[in-house]
Amino acid sequence: MKYALLILSLALSTCAMAQATAPSTQPGVLPITPVETKTADSINKPVYSEKMPVPSADIRGFLAQNIVYPDSARKNKIHGKVTIQFAVNEDGTLGEFKAKRSIGYGCEEEAIRVLKTMPPWTPGLLNGTPVKVYYTQSINFEL
Repeated sequence: MKYALLILSLALSTCAMAQATAPSTQPGVLPITPVETKTADSINKPVYSEKMPVPSADIRGFLAQNIVYPDSARKNKIHGKVTIQFAVNEDGTLGEFKAKRSIGYGCEEEAIRVLKTMPPWTPGLLNGTPVKVYYTQSINFEL
């Protein structure tokens, strides 16, 4: 009985939501209306969306080719995930490396070493201006 009530309430809410949408000129296609957000200082100014930084190389491929499994981790059969946070600067260079999750035995140092050798990225943009953006990358160490 509880499941029947749950299914009935979900069906009714779906119907109510379907009725609330605006009619379209084409069947099955919802119209797209631009949403404009304005604050006190952005009135009558164009609002730009953010653009995230883009790596110049395939991150996973780059890491797979350049990571050298640390000897101490291999000897102790250590495996797991290392998470590194870094900044993509305004000029696309990487900096401010910090291990957010570590498994020890030199794995986070190896991850940071390889990330430091990455070629520059295309920087993030805010209102058309390059900005510093923090990025987090997880790296799996498996034997």
